[in-house]
Amino acid sequence: MIRAVLDANVLVSGLISKKGTPGGLIDAWLEGQFQLCVSPQIMDELTRVLKYPHIMKRLDNRQARAMLENLGTLAEWADGRQAIDVLTLDPSDNIYLACAVESQCDYLVTGNRDHFQEAGTNYKGVEIINPRDFLDILSSK
Repeated sequence: MIRAVLDANVLVSGLISKKGTPGGLIDAWLEGQFQLCVSPQIMDELTRVLKYPHIMKRLDNRQARAMLENLGTLAEWADGRQAIDVLTLDPSDNIYLACAVESQCDYLVTGNRDHFQEAGTNYKGVEIINPRDFLDILSSK
């Protein structure tokens, strides 16, 4: 089974609009097309991001709670012990790379590809791609 980490921008975008590519990725995960991996650090960031006023205006609390509950029960959890300090444009994104490496993921999916430039397109066996490319990969399987 394909294993992947989706960063917060992909998860939140998918919650806001079910019709777009990120929404398609959430549906694909819930349908069992890939194993989503998360870490405590990712959950902390996602919980914080979902409370931003500009995000809260576009979601209702039920949607946010449902996403967090699904992540808590359906996603595979990494211990969060892996530390990576490679990214400098937005060092907070190192948590996604660390989770992907620790969980031995095939893909790290991000809408902020420029934040991951120092890691290249493949970091320790994890391919770093955008949501459209990942959805295309899933569709071809």
